[in-house]
Amino acid sequence: MVESVTTAKRRLAFVIWNFEITERGVFEQLVDRAHRQGFSTIRLHLSWFNAEKTPGVYDFAPYDEQIDYIASKGMDVILTVDLQRSVHISENGVKTALDAVIDTDEFQYAYGADTHVPDTLYGTAMVSYASPRGIECMTRFYGAAINHFAKRFGHKVIAYAYPTFTPYCETEYWCAGAYDYSVHMKRAFEAYLSSLYETAADLNLDLGTEYHTFAEVPMPADTDRSPLGVLFYQCRHKVLKALIDRLADVQKNEAPEIPFALQFGCVWDAASIRRCTLGFADLSEKADLVVVDDAPGFDHAFSMDYVASALDGSKKTFGNEIDGYYMIDNGTTTAEGYIEQGLTSYRHNASVQYVANWMVDEPLSNYGYIFSTVSQEYLEVEQPECVCEDAETEQIPVSLLRLFETGDARDYQDDYRRISDDGEHFCRLNIHDDLTAKVYPNSVAGRDIQIDVITPADVQKEEEKKSVKDTAMAVAALGAAAAILALGVAVKVFFSDRDDK
Repeated sequence: MVESVTTAKRRLAFVIWNFEITERGVFEQLVDRAHRQGFSTIRLHLSWFNAEKTPGVYDFAPYDEQIDYIASKGMDVILTVDLQRSVHISENGVKTALDAVIDTDEFQYAYGADTHVPDTLYGTAMVSYASPRGIECMTRFYGAAINHFAKRFGHKVIAYAYPTFTPYCETEYWCAGAYDYSVHMKRAFEAYLSSLYETAADLNLDLGTEYHTFAEVPMPADTDRSPLGVLFYQCRHKVLKALIDRLADVQKNEAPEIPFALQFGCVWDAASIRRCTLGFADLSEKADLVVVDDAPGFDHAFSMDYVASALDGSKKTFGNEIDGYYMIDNGTTTAEGYIEQGLTSYRHNASVQYVANWMVDEPLSNYGYIFSTVSQEYLEVEQPECVCEDAETEQIPVSLLRLFETGDARDYQDDYRRISDDGEHFCRLNIHDDLTAKVYPNSVAGRDIQIDVITPADVQKEEEKKSVKDTAMAVAALGAAAAILALGVAVKVFFSDRDDK
């Protein structure tokens, strides 16, 4: 099992979004309230577009003040560096470079559109993960931020640090928007196809198409589950992993003592296809902490055992997120449901839980008893109850390709509930990555492992040869049998003669 089963320190972290820097009085009130209600950690957001408005000029002072106050309460910080930029389009639709750090052309573009994908919540947009210049600017800022906070506060205050890319503050593609269809991703897709196939004609054999060059191959819509859709998913996965790995390397170089964390939305539901996180274990190769944020109605025991199974042997810690109070108000869940999520996630070996969206239009104090209850049962207990793996328990095979094609994990969850006694026990899910690792027959790799195709004429010839061979073998067998029989008689006669003597 993973490290969190036995050794990882458990944390309950209150999230302060901080997209626009929170006013000091409000900020201190939030920290004070979270501290009183059992939170050990504050997850603090630092927005790139706030901290670097002029290229190479960084303003971290407001965040220094905030972290100083958190530390004064004896709490530590999970630092989230949100790598979006603030941009917009002029009224006539012409692309404008109003961001002083990143040109508009470096951002992600919507499907079939000639403009970037803006975020309607914060007026920001996501940089294309395939843009060389965008990645360079992003990496430079992330390194500067990590260097600053590591030197000023160290790992005793900064418990974890990590980058996020979306308005939901996750290290993935934005599931509520569209895939990246920018020119940068188009070039990346063309390069990916050319790395897999010798010619477009070979690709056509697998796709049933008639493209003359790789440049003609379109980036498919997000509903495409055909082989082309699989290839585009693989490309997006590789682009995302390359960026995550690069930022992980930057952090480990600038502050090796601060663990690198990642946050994904759910890693097995239908939206995971758009997030490109079905292969999250591969994306998490260099991470120390992996957190997913389940919806309140999800099966949290299943989620945590799924994540634990995927990360097994990696010595990573993992966790879950408890979403906003408004889901109580709209009937999606109840306060008791949130308590169940918190306790179940910890019981299934989560080491960190975030509490997000609890500062929007509603004081945390209304539902603070939820988190006091969770804290008392798992953070304040030296050895809380956790599930352990039984080697004899039935295991569940999971196909990522099937999840990609159907977006439906209900059958797996039904099996899980049956085997785990509805989450009472740990249940291992054997996750088979037949999606990002899928190889098609006419690719270079596919031809290396492909069995030679046999025509009907070849089959007939082989059968004729087999018939002749069988006849010859039969004759030989009869001859051998006769010889053995004769030999046996001779031996019998020989020994009989000797016995007579």
